[in-house]
Parts: sequence; structure tokens; C-alpha cells
Amino acid sequence: MSIEVQYRNRAKELLSNGEVKLVVGYTGGTTPERRRPVFISSAEQVDRLVLDDLCIANLSGYLVTESLLSDEKSVAVFLRPEGIRSINILAAENQLNPDQIVIFGFEPAGNTIKALDGTNALEFSEFVVSLSENPSVSDSDPVIEKLEKMSAQERFSFWQDEFSKCIKCYACRQACPMCYCRRCIVDCNQPQWINTSPHTLGNFEWNIIRAFHLAGRCVECGNCDRACPVNIPLRLINRRMAVEARESFDHFAGLSMTQEPVLASFKKDDSETFIL
Repeated sequence: MSIEVQYRNRAKELLSNGEVKLVVGYTGGTTPERRRPVFISSAEQVDRLVLDDLCIANLSGYLVTESLLSDEKSVAVFLRPEGIRSINILAAENQLNPDQIVIFGFEPAGNTIKALDGTNALEFSEFVVSLSENPSVSDSDPVIEKLEKMSAQERFSFWQDEFSKCIKCYACRQACPMCYCRRCIVDCNQPQWINTSPHTLGNFEWNIIRAFHLAGRCVECGNCDRACPVNIPLRLINRRMAVEARESFDHFAGLSMTQEPVLASFKKDDSETFIL
């Protein structure tokens, strides 16, 4: 029996006996190579679920949609490893109750997928720790290699050019599970911290401040990168911030549901190289 069929059967069981009120998963998209989120609320709809190596979006952000978990009923969700880490961060930041989440975990395995053992975030704790001990390495990416060889000024110019494309649609914000603020800083106009027009200064301010807000919180799922309509490689700057957090503070985002935010905690042996 395939993993897809196993999870469909499990979803039917959970919906039929009332253990969950909703299943958040994937279904076919507008083209054969695309998958889109689907929200299943009855056992009769479960056959719409699809699970294959094209299911790459991090669906955890839907769990912090206003009122989705307010009635204390459980929701099931399909999550890759980075999605499970997102659940840990959201729980640590008091944005959801992990006891309300049933996880259908899976990860790519070549051209197919494999199921992950467990049904809730706590049961995946050892798996997430193993990820922190062997973090994914993307240094083979030619753009990353190019950036690492640049001087600070050259990298600054690179990002100025990339951010100049920004049209301030905020698709990156909407796609990111960590961007859950009911009112974003760019929506504040008294005072107005960031210019909302798509020009050089406003674009740079928006993208840099968002990167800092994600420092030590980004799970590198790539939702922002894929959502950007002008193809700004946001994953590169977010990945660099994740590497800095790991190298400077030994912080791997989403390690547990009790992990303290890296920028809101202090250790005596923290690096103080930023102090002149």
C-alpha cells in the first residue's frame, strides 16, 4: 500500500470519528507539475488528496489562520520536515496549541516520498534533533557559491539589484508561516516605519527588516522564494541568516516546542564580536 493511500485512509478515519475537523493537505494544481493546498472537511472529500514529490509547500502557516484552532478542535496537516520545525516554533511563540495538531509527516526520498513515524510534534523530537546535527547543505548552489566569494560591497550591490525588482505585493509575507502578525510593520502609518511605495529605499528597508525578523526563526522551507512573482532569491538571504544563527549562537530553528528565540535569550558564552 502506498503512503498516499495509507494517509488517505488515516484521514478518512480521523474525519469519520470526529478526531479532527479538517485535514490540510495537497491536491492537483492548474498544471500536471503543480500541487496546491486543499482543505478537507469530510471523509467523502479525502480522495482529492495527493501526496508525491511535487508536494513542496510548507502548509503550517494555515494553522495560525485566525479562528481555525479557536474552538479547541483538532486539525490534521501534511508536513515535510521543515513544516514540523515550523510547528515547534509556532508552539514556542504561543501561536498554537500543538495538542490540537495531528501531523502526517513525510519527506522526499529520491523521486518518491517516505512517511515519517509519529503523529504529533513531540513524537518527532528525535527526528528534528537529528536534522540539527546534520543540517541540509545547499552550498552547491552556484548562486550561493558566487555570493560567498564576493566582497561585502559586491554583496550589497547584488541585493540592491535584486530588491529593486520588488513590487511590494507582500506575497513572501503571506506565504511565510513565521509572518503571523495581525498587523505587519509595513501596514503601520502612524508612524510610517517603511515606505510602502516600490522604490529603491522602501524595497531595501522592507526586505532587510523582514530578513532580520526571520533571523533564528526561518526553517528554509522556500515558501517565500516560490511565492515571489519577480523571482527574488529570498531563500538565499534567509539561509544566510540561519547559518549565522547556527554558527554564532548554536541555534537551529524549530528544535523543540520550548526552544527560546535566539534574539530573545542570552547565554554567558554567547559571542560578543559585535561589540566594538
